[in-house]
Amino acid sequence: MAPHCGKDSYFLPQFGAISAVGVKSSDMARLQDSPKWLRIAVWAVGSLAYFAAIMSRTSLSATASIASDRFDLSSNDLAAFGILQILVYALSQIPAGMLIDRLGARAILLAGIAIVAVSQLAVGFGGSFGVLLAARAVAGFGDALIFPSAVRLTAVALPTRWVPAGTQLMGVIGTFGMIASATPLLLLVGSAGWPAGYAITAAFTGVVALAAFGVLALMGVDPSRTASGESLASVLRGTAESMRAPGAWLAFTAHLIGGAAFTAFVVTWGPMFLEHGAGLGHAGIGVFFTAVPLIGMAAGVVLGRVIVGRPRLRSRIVVGTALTQIVAWLLVLWWPVPTPGPILAPLAFALGIGAPVSVAAFDIARERVPGRLAARANGIVNTGGFSGGLVMIWLTGAMLSLQGARDPGDYSIEMFRIAYLPMLGILITALVVFRILDRRAAGTANAAGT
Repeated sequence: MAPHCGKDSYFLPQFGAISAVGVKSSDMARLQDSPKWLRIAVWAVGSLAYFAAIMSRTSLSATASIASDRFDLSSNDLAAFGILQILVYALSQIPAGMLIDRLGARAILLAGIAIVAVSQLAVGFGGSFGVLLAARAVAGFGDALIFPSAVRLTAVALPTRWVPAGTQLMGVIGTFGMIASATPLLLLVGSAGWPAGYAITAAFTGVVALAAFGVLALMGVDPSRTASGESLASVLRGTAESMRAPGAWLAFTAHLIGGAAFTAFVVTWGPMFLEHGAGLGHAGIGVFFTAVPLIGMAAGVVLGRVIVGRPRLRSRIVVGTALTQIVAWLLVLWWPVPTPGPILAPLAFALGIGAPVSVAAFDIARERVPGRLAARANGIVNTGGFSGGLVMIWLTGAMLSLQGARDPGDYSIEMFRIAYLPMLGILITALVVFRILDRRAAGTANAAGT
């Protein structure tokens, strides 16, 4: 059986003459006439922008203990930061996709980096809970513009056979922003002070914005503007069409499986669980948060190559990821404290592979949604892990509060065992839904003879 190929036919360009939706894959505008170094540079600045976005996204989680003391924050306050940021991020995904198709990924990426830099300054110099909350909302919006823009720039810049691997590697590079916030930023804020630490972070993000502007200005016409000549009504109709595509929702569920628990862990509850639940010190937490992206890097490089043209293997990897996360969480939550390294290692592995698996969801969308709707479909897909993560963050915080926890000092492994039950329920539900949608997609592909 030949693999199912979408309009873009990114996986198998040799099958690109006529795709499964009956459109030539060559219709996708690309940077084909640009020099090789520029195409690589476009991908590189997109990856660097995603690195800055992840660093911003995870910064308050990494510095939660300092923020709690500085601003007298309760556990509900800490959860509110993650909830609001991810809520804004998730709600912005489909509008971001529309903006990318309409205005181009270059303009939207640059706008996103600038917004993130401003939000970091607001966090650094804000003097109240309300200011920090507003800053995280702004950060969520800027963050929402960056990743889908970087995905689109990767798709139009790299050779078709390298797009899956390039997207995976971009995700890996971005994930290293978590290391930057978990260790260097934490040390910086602890030594230089809260305002200075976040001002330096904002300055770094500003440098990234300038570098991206310099490189992307050399592109000439932005080929990612697939809806530049369409009316607003036409763009909205295309958005509705992408939301009706079964492939978009299959990819949405895959993204949720790979990214939801990972997002909830790194954005809000991870450091506090490792310290107050698993009994790790600051050094152990740093090692854990370093191991997760390293695992993701290795898994992303492998996935970017082995899943090319193998949709059934990709589906099995998504299912395996869900099962691995569920088993790893059960093992860690019910092991006596302090939790030894060999028991925490499966959880680090499960979280690490989740990130590249969530990125592979965009490959599903590329195969099964028409290319002219690419950014809008990506917006739907990217909502999966973050909407799931949002619900997990809120439910975990609510369950901790119901057990009487007011601040991180009240947390215990017994509380986390109860608080993480909704997360396990969401993962199990997502696994069942993915299996149903995947079987339907396979049946449709078999009926079409693809």
